[in-house]
Amino acid sequence: MAVMDCKSVSAQIRKGELANLYYFYGADLVQVEAMTRQLIKKAAGDNLTLGLTKYEGKDLDMQALSDAAQMFPMMAPYNCIWVHDLNAEQCREEQLRQLLELCSDISGQTVLLFSVTGFDVKDGKKAPSGKNKKLIDCIARHGIVCEAVQKTLPEIARSLISGAQRRGCLLQKEAADELAARCMGNTVQLQSELEKLCAHANGGEITEDMVVSLVAPSIETTTFALAKAVISMRPAVAMAELDRLFAMRTNRTFIVHSIASAFLDLYRAAVAWRSNHSPEDMKSDFAYRHDFVVKNAFRDCRRIPLERLRACISVLRDLEQTLNSSAADERILLETAIVKMLEIASGRQEIRS
Repeated sequence: MAVMDCKSVSAQIRKGELANLYYFYGADLVQVEAMTRQLIKKAAGDNLTLGLTKYEGKDLDMQALSDAAQMFPMMAPYNCIWVHDLNAEQCREEQLRQLLELCSDISGQTVLLFSVTGFDVKDGKKAPSGKNKKLIDCIARHGIVCEAVQKTLPEIARSLISGAQRRGCLLQKEAADELAARCMGNTVQLQSELEKLCAHANGGEITEDMVVSLVAPSIETTTFALAKAVISMRPAVAMAELDRLFAMRTNRTFIVHSIASAFLDLYRAAVAWRSNHSPEDMKSDFAYRHDFVVKNAFRDCRRIPLERLRACISVLRDLEQTLNSSAADERILLETAIVKMLEIASGRQEIRS
């Protein structure tokens, strides 16, 4: 039938115009779960015990699924079957063949839904591949596929403002932007933090200061702030961000990888900008999920020459090698590397060719 966006799928479900086959996935897990609940409620009715059959993908019995698909609905509008977190890559060839045949033959009053919230169907790439792609392509031909794409920062902010209003609170745009950035667009975490902030505000206004004081920034946000402090030559801020990372009890390997990732974001943005490529090009080329990660990198990459960014990445490479080959104090090694990068950024240290 079609590949559709979330808004169109939800509208179709509200009208009761149901297909026999659905596949929901994407980075916006809250939206995936919302569409799943909406479809199940419409297809299975209020009595989920009689109207819904659920299978977990990792334990999927193809014969049981095939038998369930042949049943007629009892005490429910449709025979609703929900398969959660099926990773087709883990299916044997014979299982996949049976599954594709079943998906090609679903009809009548059966609604078969596949939803994914527990793993990345794209596996970090631009699009699904391998067996998952075969399954998605089959469902797109015979039913409806919907990817819940991660919202942009303005979209997330508007959604947060609306969510606060429904809870009787006022959330200003600046506070919404800060909340979205601190949670790195993670919709599940955003909903949890919004609930907490609304409870604290108790019907009043949620200010930016309130967000800063009550919502801990994510590790990714903190490491990017550290990288930004380095290229902006603000040593006190850089060390404060490192303190915050250690306070989070973050594994040192993850700290180094995260800081290196932040510098790679800046380096990619610097190369793209100098080559007259847009943030959209960079997001597409490297399969970034979040618009604001790319936009922030484009904004900050011009603070330091490209060759100095490259030198900072070399320092982080050397740091990881040292951490993996010596028993030296991890905190001292990290602080030493940050000081080296600050000297490189300021131009006080010569760059080795």
